Amino acid sequence: MKNSNYLFLLLFILFQACSKDVPDCENCSFDCVDVNDSDVITNDCLDNYECTFKIFTQAEVDLEERDGHGNGNKNVLQLVYETQGDLGIADDEFEKILIMEIDESQASFSVEGTELKSMNVHYKQICFCVETDFKEIDKGCMQGERQEDGSWFVQGNLFAPYSFGEVEVKFDARFE
Repeated sequence: MKNSNYLFLLLFILFQACSKDVPDCENCSFDCVDVNDSDVITNDCLDNYECTFKIFTQAEVDLEERDGHGNGNKNVLQLVYETQGDLGIADDEFEKILIMEIDESQASFSVEGTELKSMNVHYKQICFCVETDFKEIDKGCMQGERQEDGSWFVQGNLFAPYSFGEVEVKFDARFE
């Protein structure tokens, strides 16, 4: 009986260490970005760009998939920012994808730094460039809140690590 108690205690400790708790955001201040900055991606996309902010239910982050999500038991928020560029210039088109997971029961969150790993946040650039794989993000801040209609308002200032330096991703948008 004594050994089974130790086993139970060990399993409980392992479960707690492996669980990914995402801190709630009570009265979110949404102060990760200055919304007046010109490089913040919003629902009002720039001319010649296409921006989408989607929620995939019953999904999970899947880095093997081009769009970064597959079947699972969470919600995946996906930001896609793309342009065909100037038609007179070859190879200036690009697509940028940011993905993250949220538990179905989550109503809000506020994460920064290594806490971003608890949401499985990844970013990739698809372009005429060398590094086109998803990069795990563990630097920056992000806050989000589920709206009454089921959409999410999320704001973030994130830094994706690349061999040539960090790529800053700032956004302030509603995901539907």
